[in-house]
Amino acid sequence: MTTHRMLVLGGMLAVALLVVRVSEATTTCTFTTVGSTMTLDDDCTTDATILVPNGFTLDGDGNTNTAADPPLGHFLGAVVKNAGPFAAVKNLTIDTDSLADVCDSGDDRLRGLLFDGASGIIKDNTVLNINQGASGCQEGNGIEVRKAPFEAGGSDVLVWISGNTVTNYQKTGIVTNGSVAATIVGNVTTGVGPVDYIAQNGIQIGFGGTAVVQENQVSGNDYTPKSFVSCGLLMFDADGVRASQNHYANNERNVCVFGRGGGEFNPEP
Repeated sequence: MTTHRMLVLGGMLAVALLVVRVSEATTTCTFTTVGSTMTLDDDCTTDATILVPNGFTLDGDGNTNTAADPPLGHFLGAVVKNAGPFAAVKNLTIDTDSLADVCDSGDDRLRGLLFDGASGIIKDNTVLNINQGASGCQEGNGIEVRKAPFEAGGSDVLVWISGNTVTNYQKTGIVTNGSVAATIVGNVTTGVGPVDYIAQNGIQIGFGGTAVVQENQVSGNDYTPKSFVSCGLLMFDADGVRASQNHYANNERNVCVFGRGGGEFNPEP
């Protein structure tokens, strides 16, 4: 069995490097890879997205990956993201360091951990401070899983999300949108409410997504103006959500239903 160090950045592999620059991106993150598991060697800082290759597991081994703004511009996109149709991330802490308050859209929106069009496992991670300060930018999701089309009837990716702690996010703790069938069990999401600058949500299932949402602790989502509402659990144009045994505290509204699609888990092959 071969063990080697590798850095995954923008689809490039770099061996045995402590600090690597690729297209002005800098990271101190290195990994020891055995088979299809890449283990983070130590706490590190990056100013660009860390990609998990297809079929790989990123094991944080209890270490912290902190996102920081680059010398020029600001941090764009997810701190950690899949690079193919299957990925797993476990035992990783994701944090940020005083990111600039600049609103972005599309792929450049801030996320802690993003699975885009990928099945997989997101387990036992801690996702902290995915925010740009007291910002009203509609981004900053702790954990996000998404897949087009963003309506019922698409072929779903299957994702297991369990044992994660997500705190001090900007917009939403855990989001599954589109053609996603998610099992969301035993997580803790804690917002920063009451606040007057953004309507946070703890867990969101939306735009054709289906999910089992069970035994999660959801708190601190409270928007003080009456123009919008913050929700512990938000269902928006979903395609079936079975929610039970969740614990809510200090949310403006614990459960918001704007299209649940029924109360059953409804994965689409």
